[in-house]
Amino acid sequence: MERGKRPPKRKPITEEQVHEMMRMRRQGRSIKAIAQAMGCHRQTVRMHLKERHADILADEARKQVLIDELRNHFRELAGFATVELKSHLRASRTELPGSGPEMLMPGRPISMEGTLGLPGPGSSNHAAEEWARMYELPSKEQHLMQALREHTKDSPLWSHWDGWRREVADYETKSRELFEWLVDKTEAELFQKIDPQYLGLIRQWLFGNLLLRANDAGYEYERLQMKGGVLTSAGREIARGGKLLYDYLLGILKEAEQRSEWGALGLAAKQLKENQLELRRIVSEIDSALDGIELMRAFPGRCHLCPV
Repeated sequence: MERGKRPPKRKPITEEQVHEMMRMRRQGRSIKAIAQAMGCHRQTVRMHLKERHADILADEARKQVLIDELRNHFRELAGFATVELKSHLRASRTELPGSGPEMLMPGRPISMEGTLGLPGPGSSNHAAEEWARMYELPSKEQHLMQALREHTKDSPLWSHWDGWRREVADYETKSRELFEWLVDKTEAELFQKIDPQYLGLIRQWLFGNLLLRANDAGYEYERLQMKGGVLTSAGREIARGGKLLYDYLLGILKEAEQRSEWGALGLAAKQLKENQLELRRIVSEIDSALDGIELMRAFPGRCHLCPV
């Protein structure tokens, strides 16, 4: 350098360069290594990192929160796959007097004794609840189902799952159409014949009876007990209204039997009974695939529920 000339001024450090320093520091790089990589003095690096110390701490805290949330997300998906999702495919057993819902323990096979895809014999309430267990995913579980599929889209699970859906599609569709008809039928009699307070229980009683009779032509509709203007089913109060309401409800059941959906539902139920070997093969494959998912500590890709 010529005598009397000053060294050229270094260009000021840009915001992008500061962020790069912070990134390298988070990776564990030393001050000296960062300075060499950035082409500046160590004191410059140290000064900028000191100024951004609070930002670095905040970034680290956010990073740890996201790691914890992602772990919880994967844990929730694995739990859903091995418990809730398996529960929807579990065979429906005969309801025993005074028995509560049977819990599905992790590792327990899906394909248990009983008829797959159909509610087992029991009260109308049991039949309606079993139908809902098999064919109604709660809103939260619908989101988890979609997330699990997004994370594991290449898993053989989904070809088996889609096979299951095809096997039960006709029964599910026809039974749902019958339920929608019941909803319309009872909606028209609100406040006149039906107290809105009991509407859900009445629909459940009607739907459960229709399912049981469609699944077994010899089934006799469940009798309601009448006492003091109260109608009870298996000891459970389902309506107030006495004999007039009881006769009206029986009339709905008889009317349902004249509808095309009724005959189609009976045929679909018969088909499901005849396809039990195929259904059990499918759920055995699903069971194995779900057990594999339980062993995964993380899932590939991202989904709409991912916290990062």
